[in-house]
Amino acid sequence: MIVNKKLASFVCFALVVLVSLAAVAADDTGITLTRDGRTAIATKPSTDITPAQHPAKVTTIAGNLSDYPFGVFFCCYGNTIAGISSALGFEVWAAIPFTPTADFKVTELEASVGYIESADTNFLLSLYGDTSGLPGKVIKSFATSATTVFGDCCTLATAKSSTGVPVTKGTQYWLVVSTNDKKHPTFFGAWAFNSTDMREHPIAYWCKTTGNQCGSNNGKWTASTNLLPGYAVLGE
Repeated sequence: MIVNKKLASFVCFALVVLVSLAAVAADDTGITLTRDGRTAIATKPSTDITPAQHPAKVTTIAGNLSDYPFGVFFCCYGNTIAGISSALGFEVWAAIPFTPTADFKVTELEASVGYIESADTNFLLSLYGDTSGLPGKVIKSFATSATTVFGDCCTLATAKSSTGVPVTKGTQYWLVVSTNDKKHPTFFGAWAFNSTDMREHPIAYWCKTTGNQCGSNNGKWTASTNLLPGYAVLGE
């Protein structure tokens, strides 16, 4: 197929303009948010790339992390994750469904989460059961932290279980990135998109507010589709 270079350049320019119009600055660090606050964009990504480290002798139960050590996930676009008392002004979480192909014990969770505000970098990585195609009951939650600012690559936030969390073949589960309202309600970060699959997939969002940012979905999980953020569910 022959591509008109002038047309392609114009389309790229138009996309940049649209993104600029749709985004508002979060602070002076080069991180912006879309007007609804749901997507974070790092406009000044770090040039210091750290290769991600993966545990040895484990099985990838589910995930989309790249094998390329300097591009394990995409640094610069992702889902906003924020606590109820965060600088965003309302609470928003994200969740990815996965279905094991065999019975496993989950020993580690990995997610491409970075912080936007450094005052509190603590959040939760959790396994949830499924209820009618949405996250249901919490199976196990792990307190963890974002060790790098959103826009850096490629350090992963991790949570480990020494005993393992059993999951069953053919059963849908959810990996949830959320906040702790009681201990760390001010967390403000983002879960960066993966770099291996640009298709839209099922995903779920939680939104809670004392204002009107969540509309009719206030205080509940909502099904959607989007690019998937970077993650891995590991086990044995």
